[in-house]
Amino acid sequence: MATGNRWSLAVFLAAGFCLPLPSWPQASGRFVQAELHTTITARSAKVGDPVKASASSSVTLPNGVQIHRGAEIYGQVRAVDANSIAISFDEVEEQGKKTPLSLSIRGAMMPSSDPAKPSQDTAGQAGSVIGMPGVTLQVDDSPQHASKFESSNKKFQLKQGLQLMLAVPQ
Repeated sequence: MATGNRWSLAVFLAAGFCLPLPSWPQASGRFVQAELHTTITARSAKVGDPVKASASSSVTLPNGVQIHRGAEIYGQVRAVDANSIAISFDEVEEQGKKTPLSLSIRGAMMPSSDPAKPSQDTAGQAGSVIGMPGVTLQVDDSPQHASKFESSNKKFQLKQGLQLMLAVPQ
């Protein structure tokens, strides 16, 4: 195969992985990609405040629960102080039917961020949140599954649009 053809094939395949594929079958796995719909401010949030996200892709979880793209995922603030917010997700709603589940946050990224180019503030820092310099994420696999975002910023908040990688704890 000529070098030009290899390059064209590589570009075609790379572009294919970036496009949404709504007609493909649902993926199976323990991860759910979601987008946060609730802005949570450390200064004003209270334990028990509702948190809402929506699934960005479809997936069938190991327990058989199917989550379709656009499904609403509900959770709550589990702990909060001036520099941290702990949240968890415990229910999904599809077509008016609510199903309990247990999801912890495994990763987060602001939508305008490029994961291949971490900022100087977070480069190489384990648990850093991409696009949010100085913010770290501590994953909680306990029964409460409340993953904790921490920051030294006095006006710390998790903004609507934050991309989340949610997981079924093992």
